[in-house]
Amino acid sequence: MQIKRLKFPPGWRPEPLPTSLAEQFRSALAAGLAIFLLGLISSRFIEGGGLKTLVASMGASAVILFVVPHSPMARPWSVVGGHLISGLIGILCARWVQDTWPAAALAVGLAIFAMQLARCLHPPGGASALIPVLGDAGIRALGFQFLLTPLALNVAVMLVASRFYDRWVHAARPAPNTEPHPPSPLERIGIQAEDFHAALQDVGVFVDVSADELSDIYHFAASRAFRRTFGKTTCAGIMTPEPLTAEFGDDLESVWRRMQLHGIRALPVVDRGRHVIGIVTFKDFFRHAPADGFGSLKARLKALLLPSPRVTSTKPEVVGQIMTAPAITARHDAPIVELARLLSEHGIHQVPIVDERRKLVGLVTQTDLIAALYRSVPAGLAQPAMAVAS
Repeated sequence: MQIKRLKFPPGWRPEPLPTSLAEQFRSALAAGLAIFLLGLISSRFIEGGGLKTLVASMGASAVILFVVPHSPMARPWSVVGGHLISGLIGILCARWVQDTWPAAALAVGLAIFAMQLARCLHPPGGASALIPVLGDAGIRALGFQFLLTPLALNVAVMLVASRFYDRWVHAARPAPNTEPHPPSPLERIGIQAEDFHAALQDVGVFVDVSADELSDIYHFAASRAFRRTFGKTTCAGIMTPEPLTAEFGDDLESVWRRMQLHGIRALPVVDRGRHVIGIVTFKDFFRHAPADGFGSLKARLKALLLPSPRVTSTKPEVVGQIMTAPAITARHDAPIVELARLLSEHGIHQVPIVDERRKLVGLVTQTDLIAALYRSVPAGLAQPAMAVAS
């Protein structure tokens, strides 16, 4: 007998969580300890027990603060504003509306509306709005004091506990660089940050993720897709093997003529064991050409290339004095995805390729990388558009 697989309607299929089992256990343990700590601290300052000491909505806040701490609903303003604004609305509804169920409905509805207006949407706030309405006589007797004790005290303890957990358990993250800088080529193409902000506005419904987090998710997914498509091609597959090289003591004129003769813009500089110690490019020659007293660029280059007749010289005489060191290299078995990142982030046009002993085995230029990516595109898409003359 064939057993039919159970089919779930859309939205009812249980999806696997993206966190590991260890992270799930840590977050659950931290949430439980936070509630225990909250009860101990609140009982020291508040007489009585039950909801007078520990507000039930803190249990829901613990889920958000410790399980999804980077959600917009877990931000400090969302937690503080969500609870206190909702609690205030609940107190007012309990005072102004005598019937329980209309008061409860009005409190939750107004709390949700107010949280959205104040940009502090925090789902447990709906429970904080209900407690003054549905609580016993002792809760109702607290009146506006309910906002301070226990609600504000509970919120403060939960926030401190969650921030401590996030900083202590999770690995320290480097502080973002806030200094303005021109975007790299990888940042200039594709979807921009403002596109995510606009898309979230166009959706028209609340999405429990910030634009920055959505951007990170997109870039991670795009990187995985790119690696899946091009990850099998390595640097060894597209490099120029056994490229021309220079050594530290080579004179500038001979290296310049070699580059001109072969039409190349860069030479890896190696030692006698063919370990890459630097790279020399046209840019290095131009950078070290004398700036004053020699007129045109051609004259300045000629002054740089001509060897000095004296024993000592104030100008560079050999390649090792003008090369860029250390050179940015890549392993021969690295996927070409890494080359795209290196070329873009560092603004370079060629990357020496080394083996596991860091010995030079090849060179990859921007042209090599573009040709490899072009070959990976399906033939129909790779055909250039032809202009038809009328």
